[in-house]
Amino acid sequence: MAYDPGIQTYVDRLREALGEMGALGNLTLAQMRARADRSGALVKEPYPASLEVSDTYMVLPGREIPVRVYRPRADGPLPAIVYLHGGSFMAGSPGSHDFITASLACNTGAQVLSVHYRRAPENPYPAPTDDAYEALCWAAREADLLRIDPNRLAVAGDSAGGNLAAACALLARDRGGPALCMQALIYPTLDADFDTHSYLHNTEDAFLTRQAMAAALKSFLPSDPARQDGYALPMRAADHTGLPPAYLMLADHDPLLDDGTRYAEKLRAAGGTAQVSIGKGMIHGFLRARRSSAAADAEFHQMCAALRQALALPQPAARW
Repeated sequence: MAYDPGIQTYVDRLREALGEMGALGNLTLAQMRARADRSGALVKEPYPASLEVSDTYMVLPGREIPVRVYRPRADGPLPAIVYLHGGSFMAGSPGSHDFITASLACNTGAQVLSVHYRRAPENPYPAPTDDAYEALCWAAREADLLRIDPNRLAVAGDSAGGNLAAACALLARDRGGPALCMQALIYPTLDADFDTHSYLHNTEDAFLTRQAMAAALKSFLPSDPARQDGYALPMRAADHTGLPPAYLMLADHDPLLDDGTRYAEKLRAAGGTAQVSIGKGMIHGFLRARRSSAAADAEFHQMCAALRQALALPQPAARW
């Protein structure tokens, strides 16, 4: 199955820009982080006048967590989306995902809080997960300061960030909040089963391989006992009841496709709601290709519509 033509254009452009770092294979940690930054810089755009962007941080015992805040210009409190960036648990930042999160704020009308959680391998599980959940609690606790409505919160994340977003939903249920209106999981990694159909047969994804995912999860979960922890691998949670509605944005070329479809089945079997959209001709990380691919753009706006509905937000006057 061929890529969507716009995705192919994006892949060619990114490979040219990244040079040797665009090739599949083993990269050093420094190269992985540089590649994530360069990939984000390639698609970054000036913010529209309707958006206010600022950097802040949350203070926790012994550490500070940077947070980039995207606020549509509006009076009064807004619903909020706590966003966890992808990057194989080892790379990525609010900067590398700036186009995605700015677009999310503009096209939902929600305030987006993009969290720079601690990363593996320096900080393996549970550090990234702890930071993600702490950020969610911080958003609810500091709602007045942040000018957000604590009764209209959602969590979202892509790839490794999708793992952290799903874990946040589980932790919020098990620890008494905050209440969530939706969990938006974008081509998430939710398990460590490398023998699913998509891992074995989706070998044509331009930027993600089975080998790379095995290395990412080894970095995040260096010990075997952690792989039985449902907060580390949400697919393996003992109980999937009582979770917020889920929206899963997936890609048909992605080795992680089955992680998403199987998780949706678990949520539905537990009595929950899970909406799934599988982008045709899409690859892992396709949200950065929105300007090249009309199909990728349509997938993004469909997710934004689901988030607006969950957060009781009107459609913005104009798309960005």
